[in-house]
Amino acid sequence: MKKLTPSQRAVLSHLIFTESYENLLSDSGFHRGALRDDLIQLINSGMIEVFDRESQVRLHGYDSDNLQYFSFRATKKGLENRA
Repeated sequence: MKKLTPSQRAVLSHLIFTESYENLLSDSGFHRGALRDDLIQLINSGMIEVFDRESQVRLHGYDSDNLQYFSFRATKKGLENRA
């Protein structure tokens, strides 16, 4: 992945602990589309893990059109790159 954008760094800073999509949306202040784009890019680059919102089980696949069903947490790689 290329250098992180300021918004991607902000997303990562909210994901030290597992956060639901709704919490991330309200806490970050980003618009849905911008947050969706950042999350997908960070997931694809291995900087964020995806979890089932209800069971908190880590997932290897997810529905990018329905991010509200998931929770997210930064990986070690993501935490190292947020600074």
